[in-house]
Amino acid sequence: MPAAGEPQVFRESYVHSIAALGYPGARRAFQVGPGAVVSNGEVALAWDLGSGGGAVTVSPVYFERDGVPVAHWTVADSLHLVTFEAAAAPARALGDTALMLSVRVEVTRRAPGSGPCEILARLSTRQPDPHHLPWDAPAPAGRRLAWSGRAVLLDGLVAAGVDGAAAPEPGAQEASGAPPHGALLTARCVARLATGERRAWTFWMPLYRSGLPPQSLAGAAAHARVAGDSRRLWRGWLGRATRLETPDTLANAAWRAALVTLIQCHERDGGRWVPIGNPFQYRDVWLRDGARVVRALAVGGLAELALDDARTFTRFQLPSGALLSQRGQLDGTGQALWAMDQATALPPAPDAARELLRFAVSGRHWIEAQRTATRELKLPWAGLLPFGDPRDAELVRAQLVGNDAWAIAGEAAVASLAARAGEQALAREALAAHADYRAAFLAALARIRHADIPPSWQGPGRDWGNAAVGYPTRALPADDPRLAALARRMTAEAGGTGLVRYGPRDSLHTYLGADLAQWALLAGRPEIARRWLGDLLSHSSSTLGQAEIVHRDGGFGANMPPHSTAAAVIVDVLRNMVASDTRDTLELALGGAAEWWNGTRLLGAPTRFGTLDVTLERPADDVLRARFGTVRVPVRVRVPDGMRATAALTEGARVVDGVWVEGAGERGEIAFRVVPVAGGRR
Repeated sequence: MPAAGEPQVFRESYVHSIAALGYPGARRAFQVGPGAVVSNGEVALAWDLGSGGGAVTVSPVYFERDGVPVAHWTVADSLHLVTFEAAAAPARALGDTALMLSVRVEVTRRAPGSGPCEILARLSTRQPDPHHLPWDAPAPAGRRLAWSGRAVLLDGLVAAGVDGAAAPEPGAQEASGAPPHGALLTARCVARLATGERRAWTFWMPLYRSGLPPQSLAGAAAHARVAGDSRRLWRGWLGRATRLETPDTLANAAWRAALVTLIQCHERDGGRWVPIGNPFQYRDVWLRDGARVVRALAVGGLAELALDDARTFTRFQLPSGALLSQRGQLDGTGQALWAMDQATALPPAPDAARELLRFAVSGRHWIEAQRTATRELKLPWAGLLPFGDPRDAELVRAQLVGNDAWAIAGEAAVASLAARAGEQALAREALAAHADYRAAFLAALARIRHADIPPSWQGPGRDWGNAAVGYPTRALPADDPRLAALARRMTAEAGGTGLVRYGPRDSLHTYLGADLAQWALLAGRPEIARRWLGDLLSHSSSTLGQAEIVHRDGGFGANMPPHSTAAAVIVDVLRNMVASDTRDTLELALGGAAEWWNGTRLLGAPTRFGTLDVTLERPADDVLRARFGTVRVPVRVRVPDGMRATAALTEGARVVDGVWVEGAGERGEIAFRVVPVAGGRR
């Protein structure tokens, strides 16, 4: 495990380096960046070097090596290096929906001799762009900042505090809207330092303004306490999650960073967790995003969050049985049903399946009613869902292919839920409906004679739901050539990257191509999945968060990272690269990378076949071995790219085409002999 408390430095791919410091249950998050700035959305605290050391550089923001979201960054000129450590944690005095932020600022003189150092701390009611005004914050115009000792008052309530050794400049400021930075206060931190000598100051900020006495808030904001609580609490969350360790440091860090995003993007309502899409501008959830989050939390070993999120979706159910989070987005019903299945399947939870089954059955009845109506009305695409106008995604009013793919997944999900709940007759009924719907879907595809899979049955639209036809909906089998053609077209249109574009050619979408990567794993084309993952991580922030859409120049507009759906698909892809339960066989090492056989471990991984510890190892140069515990289904292991299996070494196992080694799940491991393949081709 990486060392605790040390920053993990990754390249910043975005024009602006920003990060979120939040915690599950909080109703906002602190924003770090761009530059040496922290904000709660109402007050921003920025630091400047005022020592006359020439050009100043500000580093990107970094989180810690073990995945803990304690932020680190630096500011430097020719004379001094300033290091920042910012941590946020719950504070009992602030209530259960707020946090306390503490920032430790330490300056080191690196120039020869001794000299003065001055750091200016500026407090403002406006934050540099990009930023987002919190949903529950008033507009900044007309708000008043004032000093109360070394506490900062915003409209009479405590909004921040500065170090006891800092010198506040007198005065109160009102934000009239005319100054570009709103109301502004300044505190000076001054020291005289010799070469190598250090001096530190601390600053604090509650997530919401507080009426508590400044002294009591300052006590709750002691940096050692806040940073210690943050590390302890986040290590606790990550310790409960599935653990992934590979020889790829970046992949390991991406797994942990994605889990942190998924965990912090939760609020509480009515005593249960509810998911949100982003710590800043998207503190809401659409079913299409929430379903992916449920799946990722389930495979990530965070069953409590996954189940509560799935329960949240029942609130979107209309009296008709349809589940809609946005008008016209008919894919929501299938997505919600699929998410309910995922939450109760990983690992199997019969009681939860029984709880959610009635909602799922009602959703399925709505799907069947729509299919019946299109048949009775003799519409051109009878037996499929009717027209929808999502005003997003495909951006066309039409009968959308993705709506039907998700409804097909919903039918299969109801069958699985019913079987898990012990309702076998209902399971058989849903399976029959699933088979009929899938046949109608295949017939419609054959009829349109499209080179791949269009966004709508009428043809027009942007690629969106059609990308999910192979995974996760499995409306088409992985070996269908139309899926390969769709992947070729979408990646070619993005122009030389493993990601896909959405809209203009310079706009790359971070998670839209994930389903094509998952299809590639199932189709035996892992190089496509690896390229997608590599390009996604190369278009990520320095804390491995992702914006939804990234311009090729590194901009992301107002849609700031981290996005929970991007985090969700990272978890899902990485897990399926090691262990996949998508089909009726446990499939291991689908990612195909030979390097991952040097000690990859996936520990405490929930699957449909039970919770597993999977290890990929290389006990000899020509021997590979997968360990997985005991399962009651067949297991097959994919031989890595550049190698060919020549013999199975585990009793009862067999080599298939040199690419697969199949064996019984009861054996707990499969070992086999390999030889390198010239040119990497088998």
